[in-house]
Amino acid sequence: MQKKMKHLLSESELSINVVTIINNWLDYNYEIRKRFAWAQLTLTVCDSAGGNFEVGLQGAVAMELYALAADILDDIQDQDNNALPWRKVPLGQAINLATCILVLSYKALSNISSSHFEDVSNVFNQMGLQACDGQFQEFSNDIKESISLKEYFSIIMKKSGSITAGACKIGAILGNADQTQINQLEQFGINLGVMSQIKNDLADFLDLETKNDFVSGRKTLPLVYLLEVLSKEKAEELKSLSSLAKTSPDQFGSKEKEQLKKLVINEGTIHYSLVMHELYKQRAIEIIAGISITKKGKEKLIKLVR
Repeated sequence: MQKKMKHLLSESELSINVVTIINNWLDYNYEIRKRFAWAQLTLTVCDSAGGNFEVGLQGAVAMELYALAADILDDIQDQDNNALPWRKVPLGQAINLATCILVLSYKALSNISSSHFEDVSNVFNQMGLQACDGQFQEFSNDIKESISLKEYFSIIMKKSGSITAGACKIGAILGNADQTQINQLEQFGINLGVMSQIKNDLADFLDLETKNDFVSGRKTLPLVYLLEVLSKEKAEELKSLSSLAKTSPDQFGSKEKEQLKKLVINEGTIHYSLVMHELYKQRAIEIIAGISITKKGKEKLIKLVR
């Protein structure tokens, strides 16, 4: 995997400083996630479907690069996570390099064998379009007072579910899975992505030091849930805290943060988020049980949701 990535960068005729930065950002991303997490997801699905490692490798490299570019652009758009290396360079440079990494993902894709290229390219393009659409809908909801839980899940299925679904679908295609298996693995990927987003939403909502979710009014699961279940009095309390955090961050101290955490805990936000995470986990497991692949292949997929 590392050799393929190195070869791709060397044949791209990029300047040394650009290659160095991209490698550094890849290394930093590995500190946050498991090493080559997106590539490993693609390869695991490919292998589970009975595919060959070498055949799946180019799709895996493409997914790894696409996911990094998407993460960078997401952090730029959210204007948070300032400790990340791509948040420490001028905005124009960060956008330029994210675009470069995105183009590299398509270059990796172009090395896929002709028998799979068209199908994989279509999945890759549709994955990107759905993720962009979901991200746009999420930003559009920032100015709304509230959205329904149904709307929230619809958006994250596009924003996050589409990317994990894309990785799984690409792995399935490169593994020569039949159409039924491809569709099942796509649905498995959607559930995997929703699980991940729920987990991130819960962690980020209370991470007031590095994330802007609460301050910006981002309609992530904790806030959507709270706005749906809070009494009028408690809703006003939440609104007051949000307004203070946004307009006078220096006055939003430990007392106010504790008040917010207490509100989150007492209203069952954490419990609800964990229940929904478990629900999508069970759906993913049920899908695995129904896929016509080997027992060993199923065991590898099960490990992805454990």
